[in-house]
Amino acid sequence: MTEADHQEGVGEAAERRRITPEMTILDVVSGFRQTEQVFRRYDAEAGVCLCCQALFDSLKEAARKYGLDLKRLLADLEEAAGTPQQ
Repeated sequence: MTEADHQEGVGEAAERRRITPEMTILDVVSGFRQTEQVFRRYDAEAGVCLCCQALFDSLKEAARKYGLDLKRLLADLEEAAGTPQQ
């Protein structure tokens, strides 16, 4: 396998990765650094710093706990991360 083949495989794997409701905020920010700004935008709506207070919560749990629209949050995160939306 050449380096080009490896890089192509890495790119394809990254394109297939998705952000799911079961992922924790830490999972998302760690895997997709550009999503941190999305969480910062949602802080005011949540009334807390999500990356501070809900880092280990799943997206689903954080949305429920802080009254966030999970579908909109997922769409915003996927857009920022450049992952395919369902």
